[in-house]
This record gives sequence, structure tokens and C-alpha cells, in this order.
Amino acid sequence: MPNRPKKQRRLLALCAALALLGCSPLTTAKPTIQPALAPVQPAPSAPTGAAAPAPAAAPAATAVSEQGVALAGRLMFVQGGNLWVWQGESASQLTSAGDASQPAWSPDGTRIAYVRRDTSYSDLVVLPASGGAPERLTEDGPDASVYSYERIYASTWAFYPAWSPDGERLAYAGQAGPPGGSPAAEYRMSLFTIPAAGGRRAQIYAEAAGHVGRPAWSPDGATIVLEFAPVEKEPPGLYRYTVARDAAVPQPGAPPQSYDPAFSPDGRWLAFASRDGGRTDIFAQPAAGGAPTRLTSLGAARAPAFSPDGAQIAFLAVAPGTNSFDLWVADLVADGGALRAGTPRQITHDMHLDAASGAAWAR
Repeated sequence: MPNRPKKQRRLLALCAALALLGCSPLTTAKPTIQPALAPVQPAPSAPTGAAAPAPAAAPAATAVSEQGVALAGRLMFVQGGNLWVWQGESASQLTSAGDASQPAWSPDGTRIAYVRRDTSYSDLVVLPASGGAPERLTEDGPDASVYSYERIYASTWAFYPAWSPDGERLAYAGQAGPPGGSPAAEYRMSLFTIPAAGGRRAQIYAEAAGHVGRPAWSPDGATIVLEFAPVEKEPPGLYRYTVARDAAVPQPGAPPQSYDPAFSPDGRWLAFASRDGGRTDIFAQPAAGGAPTRLTSLGAARAPAFSPDGAQIAFLAVAPGTNSFDLWVADLVADGGALRAGTPRQITHDMHLDAASGAAWAR
């Protein structure tokens, strides 16, 4: 079995400034939540990509549309802590509490897993797509007073839910326990699974040399490609965890400073964001490994998500001359041993979407 993660020391004064696991090239932090106290995270100095655009307020809206755009299925993204779903030619806001991030559709499209954040902790919850109350899967929030030291020493974090192909489990990045010591020392992020209907979690991969980030479960259930960020000077990258062997190795052919992995529905391709010459774009490679091909050339793109039929890819990017992450879509075609993309089309405008939360596409 993999080693238990070791506790790491850090100054409490820096807690609020630390970013979530695997910093983004395009934002102050990659898959990011910045509550009052954030866990120790790998590479908080944004090891990949371009400088962050200046923050700007998102417009107040509950529905948007784009003429001439008709997307198949349901494409989910996040704005201002709320879930949005694009269906057909328009998008509408699904939640309004302002505490949601990192959504993922269940394989059958009937449930939505996402991260619900609060002061000093975050939980995984599952929401029926047809509406209703979300069910909390993790119990990371303490009863201690907000901003108290007692709360700090009783809190843990959960991020990046990814469904198993059968819809029975969720993989996610989390901590083995709350911090201890003075100043507080926290566990490194490691890979867990938890039943989607609720139950005990299981730690399936941990590495003392670094932090686990966003996972992507292959359609056949045999592998999980995940972000891994060493705590030393080595650049972050993608690892391939094989379920049967209970072991992880670097994803063959994936360049350093790659993140946001996503499998195509047929399991043939793996897409991801990667830094290349100071710019960050979307790339794809054969899922088992191989030479990557560039799918975008915008220089500030991340969070790929395949359409349910695999014919298109969505991603979030900053258009030239703007500071807003928006939703883009490109057509795909397989060209021998490589995947190619057509000219991307911008779907939303000036919505200032949460790039850290990415996008999720279901039927």
C-alpha cells in the first residue's frame, strides 16, 4: 500500500495566501479556493503558463445566450461560486449560494458532484440534476467558531471530484487528517475514493514527495490520471495511477507543467492544459501515452472537457485583449495517431468564469 502522507509545516500568517493544488498559469492559483485558511499546496508560485489577468467583477446575470450557437448536451461551468449549465443556445444559473466549485457530472448525467467551500474547510456534495437538496459526502467542517484556532486544528479539505465510470464512487484529492503541531502542520494532499451514495472514504494513493491534484478516471475504470506537484524544485506534471497495480508513474509523453487532465468518452485520448514557451494551451495525446498535439493557440487556455460524443472539446480561455475567462468550443477530428481541433469559437463573453473550477459536459 502507498505510504501515508507526511505532515508539512507552514506559517499560519501565510495560510490565506496559499493556492490550491497545482497553481494555474493563468490565475493567481490553479484549481483554487482561497478561504480564510487554505491547506499547504504544491507550487503556489504558479509554475506553469502566463501571468494572471487582472481580476474583474463578473456581471450580475442569471441567464445568457449566444446567437448561432447550439451545443449538444449540457455543459456546466462556474461563475462567482454558482453552477451554470449551457444547454442548446443559452445558459442558466443552477445554484445561488455562492459556495460551489469544481463540478462533475455523473456518467448517467443524473447527479452533479461539486466542492462546497466554507471557512477553513471544504466538502464534497452530490446534487440531483433534476433539483433538490445536495447530500454531503465528506464531513470536513468542525463545530468550532469561525476563524478560531480550534477550527484550524479540526478542519480538512476535499477537492476535485471525479466519477468512476460505473457512477458508484468518486475519486478526489483530500487530506488524511486535520493539522497538528505549532505552528500548524498539515498533511499533503493525496488521492481518495468515497462511495457516491455516502460511506467511508479510502486513501488509495499518497506520496511523501508531493501533492496529488485533479484526477480524471478513464472510461474503462482501469486508470486514473492525476496532477502531481513535487514539493522540491521539480516541475509539476501528470501521473498515471493504475488501479490493479496500486501504483503511479509519470504519464508517458506528457510534458512537464501539465495539468487539468480529461479523457475522451471512448477512452482513446487524454486532453490537458500545458505550458509551452511561456504560454498555456490545450493539448491532447493518446490516452496510453505518446506525442502530444496542440489543440489551441490562444496562449491562456485551460480546463478541457470533451463533448459526450467526443466530437468537440470545450475549455476556458482569456480572449486577446481581455481579462475574462470565458467558455470556448472547438470541433475535433482524429488524424491518424493524433487528435486535431478546428478553429475555436468563443461561447460566452465577459462572464469572468472560474477557471479553477473548469467545465463538465454531459448528455
